[in-house]
Amino acid sequence: MELTFGLVIPRGASKLEREPSIVEIVDTEFENSPSRITLLREFPETRIGDRTLGPYRMGQEVELSLWTAQHLVQMGYARFKDEEQLTLNTLSTTHYKETLPGSRQIPKLPRTFYFQLRRLIKELKGLEAKDRTKARDLDKALALSRDIVNIRVKKIASLGASGEQTTEVTANLTVEEQALYEKVRENVESWKKDILGRESTS
Repeated sequence: MELTFGLVIPRGASKLEREPSIVEIVDTEFENSPSRITLLREFPETRIGDRTLGPYRMGQEVELSLWTAQHLVQMGYARFKDEEQLTLNTLSTTHYKETLPGSRQIPKLPRTFYFQLRRLIKELKGLEAKDRTKARDLDKALALSRDIVNIRVKKIASLGASGEQTTEVTANLTVEEQALYEKVRENVESWKKDILGRESTS
């Protein structure tokens, strides 16, 4: 059995012509990170380019790069371990923690939270396109996601504008959020220097 996995090249400017966004950088990192799956049926030895995958037996747990694991899951050969997935239930739990009244702290998120969130929304959009009854799940996921993002962005903007730059401040931020924090902090500092002069802000 021989199998090839295609690469999707985004439209417009190539990656050689522009700097990749933080989302593209994070996605590439996590797509190549190890992920655990459980085989739902036997998977024969398969050649992927110059690599050989399998054979795997039903019930076997294996660790593969995420992009490889995704293809096996999509083909019905395997399922992700529960801890590898973001679900509506876990998204609701995250939303609850973020919306606690009076909370000024930024709760810690898993490093892969936004990556998994993008995957969840993409998956729900695919399901909704095939079954309109899934629209409610998609709407709920989008509403929860917007709330979480809006709340965290406000707190990150406040932190960045304050000029604080310590490990304690950024410890609970994801990679994407750290990039946002740095942009806000740098832009505010630059603006202050333009307004007050370099000597006044030192």
